[in-house]
Amino acid sequence: MTRAVTFTQAQVRRAVKAAESAGLRVRAVTIAPDGSITVDSGENTPPAMDSRKATLAASWDDLA
Repeated sequence: MTRAVTFTQAQVRRAVKAAESAGLRVRAVTIAPDGSITVDSGENTPPAMDSRKATLAASWDDLA
């Protein structure tokens, strides 16, 4: 017995495009049997803080 496809190529394309427009580099796309789409960017760490922001954050800590 064959199972009906629960996702479309357009849905995958939209998910990848959304991730890329958010500044992520797409490494993999996983589609679960229920049709949910997971886009893996391989980036588990938060983006590095700009040195100007780090200086500002440090100066605020000094006031406390």
